[in-house]
Amino acid sequence: MINSAFVKKLAVATLSATAIAIGMGTTAQALTVIDFESLAQPGDGTTDQGFSYTEDGYTLTNTNINQFPFATFNTGKSRYLGSTALYNNSIDGTTVLTRNDGGIFDLLSIDLGELNEPFESSTVTFVGTKADNSVISNSFNLNGVKGFQTFAFTDFTNLVSTSWQQIAPFHQFDNIVVSDITTKSVPETASVLGLLSFAALGAGSALKRKKAIA
Repeated sequence: MINSAFVKKLAVATLSATAIAIGMGTTAQALTVIDFESLAQPGDGTTDQGFSYTEDGYTLTNTNINQFPFATFNTGKSRYLGSTALYNNSIDGTTVLTRNDGGIFDLLSIDLGELNEPFESSTVTFVGTKADNSVISNSFNLNGVKGFQTFAFTDFTNLVSTSWQQIAPFHQFDNIVVSDITTKSVPETASVLGLLSFAALGAGSALKRKKAIA
């Protein structure tokens, strides 16, 4: 006799294969973490990083080209928070994140840390522009304690850009987690049937084993 748990596993296996086949014809997402570690420098100073920074197919732009560029704290600096982070060195300066190819993306999370000593709590507001030209915003509150906090975005999907400002008492940012959105081709019918047949074959083998044990 076949128990209900086995029947459930059989159904899950078949549905999983179906989901894979259907998913092959929709979209694929690849996570990327922009971590700035290539910018790490020893010593107790700061390093200017220019008005534009590119990593892993994404570009951060400091739009205040008549003021001060992006910068990082060297690893021996007291304001270095244990990981190399970028900050906009222009007061009220705007930072813009885009994909290099102009494509859409999801913004999942970011690490934010205080910039200046004594460390103070602050609020950072992110504004996302979506592919349909609609706009969304999320605001995050730093607790004023030295170190990074990770903040997760809500509904920051299908974006063409995200921007935020460097407002007093200022912040630095690290580990920007983004997800590329790329369209995949629809699989041929034979490929779908092949996946389903494979699932059925595996389930059939399991069924035979169950009967043999019984």
